[in-house]
Amino acid sequence: MAQRERVIQVRAHDGRSTTVTLAASATVKDLKAALRASFAPALASPDFHLFLQGAKLITEAKVGNLPVGPGESISFIPVIAKSTPPPPPPHPRAWKPSSSAPNPWNLFSAKKRKFSWHGGDDIYAKVAKPTNPAPPPLSCHGTQTLDPTQMVGHLREGLGEAGQITHVELIPGREASFAELPGHLSSAMRDALRSIGVTRLYAHQAQAVQSAISGEHVVVSTSTSSGKSLCYNIPVLESISQSSTPCALYIFPTKALAQDQVKTLLEMKPAFRSDFDVSIYDGDTAMKDRTRIRNTARLLITNPDMLHMSILPCHGQFKRILSNLSYIVVDEAHSYKGAFGCHAALILRRLKRICSYVYGSNPTFIFCTATLANPREHVMELAKLDRVVLIDNDTSPCGSKHFLLWNPPVSNAQDRRPNSVLQVSCLFAEMVQLGLRCIAFCKTRKLCEQVLMHTREILQETAAELVDSICVYRGGYIASDRRKIEADLFGGKLRGVAATNALELGIDVGHIDATLHLGFPGSMASFWQQAGRSGRRAKQSIAVYVAFEGALDQYFMRSPHKLFGKPIEHCQVDSQNRKVLEQHLACAASEYPLRLEHDESYFGSSMNSVMMTLKDKLTNNSGVWKYIGPDKKPSHNVSIRAIEHDRYRVINRESNRVLEEIEESKAFFQVYDGAIYMHQGVSYLVDKLDLSARIAYCKVFDLNYYTKVQDYTEISVIGGDVDEHLASDCKPDIRRTTAQANACKEHNAQNLKNSLKLRTEFCYTTNIPVASA
Repeated sequence: MAQRERVIQVRAHDGRSTTVTLAASATVKDLKAALRASFAPALASPDFHLFLQGAKLITEAKVGNLPVGPGESISFIPVIAKSTPPPPPPHPRAWKPSSSAPNPWNLFSAKKRKFSWHGGDDIYAKVAKPTNPAPPPLSCHGTQTLDPTQMVGHLREGLGEAGQITHVELIPGREASFAELPGHLSSAMRDALRSIGVTRLYAHQAQAVQSAISGEHVVVSTSTSSGKSLCYNIPVLESISQSSTPCALYIFPTKALAQDQVKTLLEMKPAFRSDFDVSIYDGDTAMKDRTRIRNTARLLITNPDMLHMSILPCHGQFKRILSNLSYIVVDEAHSYKGAFGCHAALILRRLKRICSYVYGSNPTFIFCTATLANPREHVMELAKLDRVVLIDNDTSPCGSKHFLLWNPPVSNAQDRRPNSVLQVSCLFAEMVQLGLRCIAFCKTRKLCEQVLMHTREILQETAAELVDSICVYRGGYIASDRRKIEADLFGGKLRGVAATNALELGIDVGHIDATLHLGFPGSMASFWQQAGRSGRRAKQSIAVYVAFEGALDQYFMRSPHKLFGKPIEHCQVDSQNRKVLEQHLACAASEYPLRLEHDESYFGSSMNSVMMTLKDKLTNNSGVWKYIGPDKKPSHNVSIRAIEHDRYRVINRESNRVLEEIEESKAFFQVYDGAIYMHQGVSYLVDKLDLSARIAYCKVFDLNYYTKVQDYTEISVIGGDVDEHLASDCKPDIRRTTAQANACKEHNAQNLKNSLKLRTEFCYTTNIPVASA
């Protein structure tokens, strides 16, 4: 009888694969020998390991016993990286750098990297390889200041000499169109505007102010840094300064925006003869101050979360404000989309309902948003309004912008592109060193930390005095640290930040010359909102979009007209989502009893059918629906952003200082015992995770790797007759289906009777060299 054979597919980390046919009695040692004879990666790296489902294969294992299922492959992991090609000779350019200048990318590869296989169970080893890209031209040591236009030429002749710049789009500037201050403004309002340097308005500002003062709902949809805040500050301050009773409510999606806006208001306030209180009421507000704010505030600044959790459930405590509410300002309205937008829409409906039914007020809405395809329709759905005046003729000045598409070239030695994180780090260091204030936008917190760390390593070699002039700005920081970073950035102490989309919204961070974009952020609206952070107040700017290897980034690199010619997306809100509507109807009934004939105009035609499903929480008495649920405040059980309230503190054991706070669900993936956690570019080793106190204790460690959790599920047969039929003999029928099906039907009946054990494990020993992140 002929001996059985196994067909084994082997795949390398760069995507190359091969198929090897061996006898079932052959060993893994025989498989490795066959690969060394015919597989190109094995020819280049004869010393390698083979992994299957995260486990390293032992050389004595029989090929016939390997549990390789249909469509699965064995991973080829080289142990020794290829040597780094020698750097090219210095390029004879006009700005010829110092001969002693280091290669900015060799700063990472030249250092000794610690790397551990941890018994061969590291599935991430397949991506955790040292990266030695073909080096770019040497980084210059010059500290001369370049303007954005000069920087384009500098990058072409320097870091981008290998052809990384695939396209340069010149976005022309725009002249301002002005209008005089409205004649009906009070002298105090004019003095307040002069105190912040405003003597006339842009035409779109004057139009918005006139409409808002006339009592019309307004949406202003213009570009970043077009002066949208004056469109609501002028009518609001004019109203509350002329009388002692009118109040206003500002709603911002983030705390940072609230802090930014209150600074402007406090600058304008001294010009008014009447004294009025401007206060922030959010989660950072001290409990001892909240009663005073409720009793004295005329202009209350808050966010949707506080409106939902505190103000509406306890609206009686805000009676003075709600009964005299003249204006409701909703800034950054484009951020209210998806699930969060659905919740926000129903919160605004609850607010309008309480103002009308309980306190008899009918406030005017003023919305501000970035450029959208449907700004009027979006805000009308958001707040259930019948008519809104649209102001979208942007008349503010705008400087020209050079937009570079930067695609790391494929290295012939490795047949793949250099690390995009290192590319952005080199660009970041270059911008800061040559006098351009810069924001490097990254999609995740960890990417921000890696970019900061690499950039500091470069600056340490080229301009050590600038190392402390850059930092990270992202979520998770404690309030005091966040405020300090914002103040340092606005005041010019910081020359650059690596940031998540936390800086995408309209926080005034002063003048920014350049933005870097590590990968496409996910939407055209976010992309242009981020790029709009540079070039404020008619100054020139530069933006660089650095691509990852992913399909979308590479598509835009090859088809730049699809990026620059693509319209902004529509912003969608589904206020009739039944699951969300159920939650907010219970909240609304607890605030004030529901009546179908009155409240259907707020909550829509599906309100009646949804209330019928809430019989355990609502009771109907002659058409009046009252809340009878078990929770005193049902809003506390409705998370509008899926944000957890239980958080873990990360504490530096040496200084006993709280570094930041992270959500409970993330703690087990980021600050487990032995994890390497990065904060402001510094590596910390977590030596204890105290579950009862919700504290992760850590200390500074100088390490050249970071950790990443491996999460996998394994199913094992623990009873019944085990099927030893070779997986390779089972050919799945994949016609007209996307599911994997076992074609060996004679074995399926018995397999269904077998007891299965499901095991989910988290492996905390995955170390990835920083340079290959």
